[in-house]
Amino acid sequence: MLPDLCGLVTISGHNGRSERVAEFETGKMRNGKRMTKQLSIAILAGALSIGVFAPAMAAENLGKFSQWVAWKDQDSTGKICYISSQPQSTQPTDVIRSAIHFIVTHRMGTGKRNEVATNIGYPFDTSKTATASIDGREYAMVTADESAWLAATADEPGFVAAMKAGSTMVVKGTSTRGTNTTDTYSLSGVTAAMGVIDKECAQ
Repeated sequence: MLPDLCGLVTISGHNGRSERVAEFETGKMRNGKRMTKQLSIAILAGALSIGVFAPAMAAENLGKFSQWVAWKDQDSTGKICYISSQPQSTQPTDVIRSAIHFIVTHRMGTGKRNEVATNIGYPFDTSKTATASIDGREYAMVTADESAWLAATADEPGFVAAMKAGSTMVVKGTSTRGTNTTDTYSLSGVTAAMGVIDKECAQ
């Protein structure tokens, strides 16, 4: 179950994501290539048994909606709003991983909306394509360190719409050790949570 206090997001190196997407779309991804810039997702977990991550600044909880929580915060560009959740199940169960979260972010300072990202809890094998599937429809993701984004940024609005209409999301990835993981999320509460951040970070 998603804890009442589940987190705050600190995002750095968004250009690293852009470079990874460009590589994917032009077919230039190389085995073992690692980005020096990455998405960092720091989660203040409170009651989480996996531990507590110290925040850079306090995020404001805008409400919990079933399995998703809405938040607002500030990054270096200005106000941000986001929703976050943890998977209801993970496979395999005998693998040690750090915090696992899925996040959708609006950034007022840059005008970026519906930025889809996940923190997988282990270093990705970047030569393998991670995926996120909603009710069977699969989307490719690009990876850097422990983070992943949709490979095609143009897919993000449609992906979020699918989250609102769907019931289950499945994220699959491969670690640098060759372990294949599957994280299953409930989409219950996504529509309500997105409505809150759409209003809080209105265009």
